[in-house]
Amino acid sequence: MTNYVDASSKLQGIELFIFPFEDCDAGSLETIGKTVLSPKSPLRTGKNVDRMRSYWAGRSALAIAFKRLGIKAWVQPNQEYGFLEVVNDSGKIYSDIFVNLSHTDSIVAVVLAPCPVGVDIESAERDASRVIFRVASESERKLANEGVFASNGKVINPNIALWSGKEAAAKAFGLGMKFGLNCFEVQFCRDDVYRVKAHKMGPLSLKSPALIIESFDPYIVSVCSESEMMPSGRISRSLISSFDLL
Repeated sequence: MTNYVDASSKLQGIELFIFPFEDCDAGSLETIGKTVLSPKSPLRTGKNVDRMRSYWAGRSALAIAFKRLGIKAWVQPNQEYGFLEVVNDSGKIYSDIFVNLSHTDSIVAVVLAPCPVGVDIESAERDASRVIFRVASESERKLANEGVFASNGKVINPNIALWSGKEAAAKAFGLGMKFGLNCFEVQFCRDDVYRVKAHKMGPLSLKSPALIIESFDPYIVSVCSESEMMPSGRISRSLISSFDLL
């Protein structure tokens, strides 16, 4: 049986952090990133320098986000599904702090929420046309082609919006991409918040899953969580810089 502990409502809503790490020293990223790993977390190693740099940038962003929010916690991968669990110094899992992260090129998106949450960051110009027919239904593609908008009203390429939104949804349910992005249906509309229909339950649950898309030129960030966490289509967002590593 899993032991849970609450964090005394440290999080009131969704907190999104963006971290461009291109100019950050690789050694500093690893040093800061290690501070957020629980003792049970296996130490990540690999020969691909770029992947390891991205990995440590993500953990560094989490460590800085925890510090800014006054949260004393660590993360460890769920043994069965691999999503990150937030734990205290005794190894007990927090029941009201959930985290997720995504990276592309030299930028990381980290999100924290008091309920399950998923995030995906993509280049707004990425061409997803070759794969979208494998993961999106005809009705999804039709709605997306009628217009997908970021929270600031900017028009988003429908194919990359579908891909990114479905990946964020899969991560919010704790399943990830390996269980298939077509398990989730994104219902694009003219509202600020897009609804998500789940055809497969995961280890994490959402009562009323919804999706928003944030524009950070030249990137987009999709966040999936409970609809009540983003009633106006906007969430709190902050920038992390290389100065935070000092």
